[in-house]
Amino acid sequence: MKIALINPPQIFSQYQIATGVTPPLGAAYLASYCIKNGIEVQLIDAVGEGPDVVTPFREDIFLRGLNTEGILQRINPDVGLIGISNLFSFAYPAVQELARAIKKRFPNVPIVAGGAHPTHMYEEVLNHGAADFVIRGEGEIPLLELCRHLAGEIKLHDVPSLAYRDEEGEIHTTPEAPRLKDLNSPHLPFPARHLLPMENYISTQEPHGTSNGRWTSILSSRGCPYSCTFCDIRLTRWVVRSASDVVDEMEHCQEQWGINEFHFEDDNMTLKRDRLIELCDEILKRGLKVRWQTPNGIRASVTDREMLLKMKASGCCHITLAPESGSQRVLRDLMLKGNDFSHEQLLNLGREAHQLGMKVAAYFIMGTPGEKPEDLELTLSYAKELARVGVDEVAFSLLIPLPGTPIWEQVVRDFGQPDYLDLLIIDDLNRAVSWSPYLTADQLKTFRRRAYVGFYLTRILHHPVSVIKTVLNIFRGLAETKTESYLRTFLKRARWSWRQKENPVHFRSSAQYAYSGSSLKAISIVTSDILGWMRGRTLPKDINEKTGAGRP
Repeated sequence: MKIALINPPQIFSQYQIATGVTPPLGAAYLASYCIKNGIEVQLIDAVGEGPDVVTPFREDIFLRGLNTEGILQRINPDVGLIGISNLFSFAYPAVQELARAIKKRFPNVPIVAGGAHPTHMYEEVLNHGAADFVIRGEGEIPLLELCRHLAGEIKLHDVPSLAYRDEEGEIHTTPEAPRLKDLNSPHLPFPARHLLPMENYISTQEPHGTSNGRWTSILSSRGCPYSCTFCDIRLTRWVVRSASDVVDEMEHCQEQWGINEFHFEDDNMTLKRDRLIELCDEILKRGLKVRWQTPNGIRASVTDREMLLKMKASGCCHITLAPESGSQRVLRDLMLKGNDFSHEQLLNLGREAHQLGMKVAAYFIMGTPGEKPEDLELTLSYAKELARVGVDEVAFSLLIPLPGTPIWEQVVRDFGQPDYLDLLIIDDLNRAVSWSPYLTADQLKTFRRRAYVGFYLTRILHHPVSVIKTVLNIFRGLAETKTESYLRTFLKRARWSWRQKENPVHFRSSAQYAYSGSSLKAISIVTSDILGWMRGRTLPKDINEKTGAGRP
């Protein structure tokens, strides 16, 4: 049995302020599990294989990675199954077109879709796309069993966690497979990084976190038991790897690719305090010289000074906190973030991490259904408090409803099903979509601009030395924070923009052309706001004049 797994091109808006290029660990884990069980796997990583290839998709929307024809040419003609990963709903329109092109070129080869979006929207994917099957949820066991069915070993209805159409077009689902209980390498091998273009990821230097060397992403656990209404991982069993197995993988990456930086993408890495300390102790016991960080965030309620000291000693250089909102009402009643969360505790954690010399980021979400202007004012005030205690950077993302979450159900009920491409507004400074009846799209844009300017001006006033160091890092080509990493990337792209005069045709076909608008737009917006503040003008405050659902 031979299969092809495809990590599709990345979709982004021209005015998105940042995009990351990270190895597709999900697809790599599927590949390693299948290989362990005798399946021959071809992994086509469109993003990793073509990080500088950009193709127009819609107005002001682009795809980054191998184009459709490039992907089609890479598919071995003798494969018996083609799998396509679709993690984010905003990427579904592009995945749908890719699947149709694959089906046209390989009409007799079944296609299976997997990932968060097909899991929750399998009926739409099967009825309106080209996929023959959808794997719902964790994919290793169902994919292996689907391969066994296609090899004639088991019946289709015995494949777990599957959705499919019968000959009459009716959709059927099979019972869900049990979650993997053992994530350690004897049972689930390390991700098949040998099938990925690792040098492209390392040299591109655009990770989810920040990097100054040879890096990769890594997972030490899966799942999160909390009930946050905006998250599609909510209420899932937390399954962990042993500390020794995680550090074995780190040593393996050092030996094979010279990796010295690791970015933990766990959904909840610090859920158990003793377990994280055990991981740090294992790194220290082996004398492993590495740097690591938590770009996907940590749970502040279980993190204390002792943990921070252990993390720092074992190589942790950057942590990400997730206050989400400065309003207790939003956290308690709208997000259901949990009763163990405290703004004061997170503030103290940011202060202590800063004092220990760690870099700290904080993430917020704006525009939760039911959120009001006064809630966002609390968020702006709290973000400034974080800047005062030493938090280095912040991200204010607009809420996007994800299928499979309570917020998705509420949005569909109140507004109808969203246009998937509208969900690209999450990091787009140029536009917004509001899902709250108390906020318009223009109000959300204004709040986000005020939030960024307020945070960074406060940081400049209270930590001028850190700001000077940021400037020096950028000119030295270093990046200790995500902000510095983004600015470093912008300068790299800006150098390309000068080539427009020399070779306009080449420039317009390059990745830098697609990115130039986002960088310049973001800088012009923020610069305009800062100059206005310096001239004694306040940022727009007329946010209470209009209310109502703020569609685009």
